[in-house]
Amino acid sequence: MYHATTSQPALLPSNWYTDSTIHRREAAALGRAGWQLVTTTTGLSKPGDYQAMDRLGVPLIVRNHDGELVALRNVCAHRQCQLVTEGGGHAKDLKCPYHGWQYGGDGRTRKIPAAKNFPHFDRERYRLNRYPVQVVGQLVFVNLAGESTTLGDDDWGSDFAAKTDAKLWQQVLHEELEYSCDWKIPIEGSLESYHLSEVHSQTFGNDPGENESTHELLSWGTRFRTDARDDSFLARMEERVMRWLVGEFGPHYQHVHVFPNIMASFTDTMSLVYQITPTGTSKCKISVFGFTRCPKRSGIIAGTVASGLGRSAASMARKVLDEDAAIFPLVQAGMNSACLDDTSQQTGRIFGRCEERLHAFHVHWSSLMNSERVSSKEATLEDHHE
Repeated sequence: MYHATTSQPALLPSNWYTDSTIHRREAAALGRAGWQLVTTTTGLSKPGDYQAMDRLGVPLIVRNHDGELVALRNVCAHRQCQLVTEGGGHAKDLKCPYHGWQYGGDGRTRKIPAAKNFPHFDRERYRLNRYPVQVVGQLVFVNLAGESTTLGDDDWGSDFAAKTDAKLWQQVLHEELEYSCDWKIPIEGSLESYHLSEVHSQTFGNDPGENESTHELLSWGTRFRTDARDDSFLARMEERVMRWLVGEFGPHYQHVHVFPNIMASFTDTMSLVYQITPTGTSKCKISVFGFTRCPKRSGIIAGTVASGLGRSAASMARKVLDEDAAIFPLVQAGMNSACLDDTSQQTGRIFGRCEERLHAFHVHWSSLMNSERVSSKEATLEDHHE
């Protein structure tokens, strides 16, 4: 059932989707908001394994240092050379390819060639920034704000951990996709089922409707649940394969949104966890990680079936992502025209009762951005008085 009894207005103005100044403010606010989903433990099992990526303009390297996962700024403190290129790899030492400076897991220098050229060297000042890391299931999060606050204290943390537990789930998908739209547009597209019959009729199917849906509006985010399921040949085959492979199957589906930009969809067959971040004005990136069940049966046949199931689920996820990718630029084009036509910069959008999760996101983000603006003004006034 839905909570809203009437339709609801959109709270975010159209220019929040098109303006370069707003983009910079939002990117900074997302960084200060805390945890970023950057990678998984796959490929980080041995000392020396690493994954390098960019999040919100911050170049990061997540590396296994003697069994501990650490996140460091991927830029040498000497001449600002990138230490490793983006992607995964393995290296005995974390060493700059330009002059050979080496670093430890604490970010301090370990070896500087011809160190006599740097008398009275300050190792505390010239070091790599280190960021807090937390692992939830197989998911690796980094806190760009540098805060070591616990991630997932709310019940979503236990859900994410259980649905990506390495003993039960194997990673089958990792995608980094660029969209030509503001980062909020893909989030809004994920928060309602109203568009399913129009956009995803060949993949998801139809909107289950209010009687088959449950919306949870929580302090940390929102959740959608349904047990509705198409009675198709493929659906019946999926159930039979899962019962044979792992001994159980339920029709449960849930979609989780953790404010502001972490999301997940969970079924008994597949877990899909993703985060959407801005990369430019009206541009964004989605980092997607997918998992399917490990077989409880042993043997070559079970392994082959599990592998096939993983490929099939990953293929379906890519189709859904492609269907969404075709729509988002059209929404962005509409936002662009709204800003040109509407001198007040106020959007005329409206959310139906079934889209109340979008309204909850708007309430959260407008409140956070307004708080940031007030804090910024207060800091400016304090500096002025000083």
